[in-house]
Amino acid sequence: MDPNMYLYEKAREAHDQDLQREMAENRLLAHLPRHRLSRHVAGSLGVLRLQLGARLKQFEPSTYRAR
Repeated sequence: MDPNMYLYEKAREAHDQDLQREMAENRLLAHLPRHRLSRHVAGSLGVLRLQLGARLKQFEPSTYRAR
């Protein structure tokens, strides 16, 4: 077998395995439930954390000293 043909076949097999793995992942993801409420709650909690962090930062003592 030509070395280039061997490398081509190995690359093709690896590509086929990647495609099969991707298709299997897509099938698994298709069966997962999609909950809009949980995404909304997670988004709201993220915004709340950011707002709370900004307010707490106002009360932090300044770490920079004027020289």
